[in-house]
Amino acid sequence: MALRLGSRRLHGRLPAALVALAALCMAAAAVECLAFAAPITRSVVSKVRLAAMPTAEAARSTFDGLFSSDQRPVVLYDGVCNMCNRAVDVALEKDPDGRQLRFSALQSEVGRQLLVFCGRRAEDLSSMLVVKPDGTCLVQSDAVLFVGQQLDGSPLLKGASKVAEALVPKALRNVVYDTVAENRYRVLGRREKLRKSEDGLNDRFIDDARAASPAVER
Repeated sequence: MALRLGSRRLHGRLPAALVALAALCMAAAAVECLAFAAPITRSVVSKVRLAAMPTAEAARSTFDGLFSSDQRPVVLYDGVCNMCNRAVDVALEKDPDGRQLRFSALQSEVGRQLLVFCGRRAEDLSSMLVVKPDGTCLVQSDAVLFVGQQLDGSPLLKGASKVAEALVPKALRNVVYDTVAENRYRVLGRREKLRKSEDGLNDRFIDDARAASPAVER
């Protein structure tokens, strides 16, 4: 697949080797996810009625509650995207003790409120996010590379993430990320049911009961 850079000037200044390196590093997670995944049947997601828009106050309250006694960053992922869910599976496998990360679907109430906390629309599914305990919100390639660097159980992902962050310009990394994100449903399809939890892993997935009341902002 050909990648179109938004700026010819940027493309002309980067050696071809760096372009290849960016693609390799950003694709490393996808390769491992495909190897980890079982065959998947493509399906169409049922339409879900939109929930009420969270207020900024509710979003802040949810953030404060989530990090009051637990400093693990929260990864927001597309809960109906098969590729994204396989990436979550890999992260769970490579962090077996659950010391590094917690997870919540973008479409969950917690996810929607954290999106608003990060200054995004509650229904924005354009990028995964990482929400850190200091209030920093990472998106696009920064989020991917942060997650990769937390996975001590995968030298491939951890090493590739460090190399990409150190050597590949952020603008180029985000072009690669956006290309993968825009085609994620075409690669492995979608789930019929939103994934918001996992049996036996309650400490790793955040329950919607932790969300503040999602009052509508008028």
